[in-house]
Amino acid sequence: METMIIIQIFLFGISKAFMLSADSCKSPPVANGYQNTRYNGLWYEVSKAQTAGGAFFEKDCVCTTIDVQPVPSATNGDSKAINSCRKITPTGNFMNATGTLSNEGPLGHWKEGFFPGAPKADYTIIYLTDNVAVEYDCSSFLGLYTNYCIHILSRTPTISSDEEDAAIKYAESLGLNTQNLPFHKTLQEGCW
Repeated sequence: METMIIIQIFLFGISKAFMLSADSCKSPPVANGYQNTRYNGLWYEVSKAQTAGGAFFEKDCVCTTIDVQPVPSATNGDSKAINSCRKITPTGNFMNATGTLSNEGPLGHWKEGFFPGAPKADYTIIYLTDNVAVEYDCSSFLGLYTNYCIHILSRTPTISSDEEDAAIKYAESLGLNTQNLPFHKTLQEGCW
């Protein structure tokens, strides 16, 4: 079964590679003063800009959270990211995907993988305050097809417009949104 899924993902990637324009992942700097202890813990997604491939898991998600936890036996900064949401409505089916974050250095930059044999994405924390983080993840298939996501995260289910605008402005200043995708609010109302 797992082999069939990998083959389907591979074939899907090849078919899309020839239909979309070439794009490439960016290599943004890690947030100033980044420390794993500041990023670990529960975050609520408040908005995102995301390509169609990047939205494969999240297309129907509301009440989205990510819980970042260090891998206890790792001394190199490896972590896991538990991505959870509800499908379509706050009472919809619970969905979960746990990614492994393999430290690539510097701290705050990982490779994220969800199951063996699947391509891994670059995963970087580009902005981090006590309450807000911006996570950029990107993967490229044969250098022809690129999927990326820019996630605006908060320690609380909502943030002020000023905080959100500052985070988006910073991400945009780095040229990460190469397809000029709009940022969409993530429904958090009625979830908690």
